Amino acid sequence: MNKQAEQLFKKGDKEAAIKLIVADLNKDPKQLPEILQLSTYLVQAGDLEQAEELLARSLEMFKNNRDLLYNLGNVYYLADKFDKANEIFQQLINDDYAFEAYFMMAKTLDQQGKRQLAIMYALTATEKAPHDLGANELLADLLLANGNFEESLGFYKKANKIQPQAKFYFNMALCAMNLKEDYQTYLAESKKIDEKYYLKNEKKLAELQKFIKQGDSDDGE
Repeated sequence: MNKQAEQLFKKGDKEAAIKLIVADLNKDPKQLPEILQLSTYLVQAGDLEQAEELLARSLEMFKNNRDLLYNLGNVYYLADKFDKANEIFQQLINDDYAFEAYFMMAKTLDQQGKRQLAIMYALTATEKAPHDLGANELLADLLLANGNFEESLGFYKKANKIQPQAKFYFNMALCAMNLKEDYQTYLAESKKIDEKYYLKNEKKLAELQKFIKQGDSDDGE
């Protein structure tokens, strides 16, 4: 890794950091750590086309390198090329790559409208990395969207233990409300952590309360 470029990038001088690594790779193109570093910087700078070109070209030098493949899969995901991303993450899963392949496969499948499969891969990601915040959050989000409120609540609680967030408390309240359990404590915590987030999502809560009350009155008829 080019430490000078890393310092520049951290300071916000993305262009200078990228130029520095490009100049270094022009002298010696077979520096895998710098290729990976450059691809990450290009993605963060929003240049997906250049990142894709760099990774595809580098895979000709480093055949089936799993880290290059993973980065390329991420680029395809961000570029909405979900079929291509799916192929790469499946290849990495077959090759027993790290839990991130399952995590990204879950996100890709969700974008393809295959939520049940996405949940399965997200669950495997949490089994492989039980203390990963992103994996627990993704699974909780997928379960909530699928109406699995009890399971979703459990995974939001896990994510919240790793790093408390207003979103987690708010969504725990949504789950609890659907389960007809007490949810006010969760809401209070969400508001305390990030009042802006809470107020932004308050409408969602009011709509859900109205929907649940309507459902209750229909059942009573």
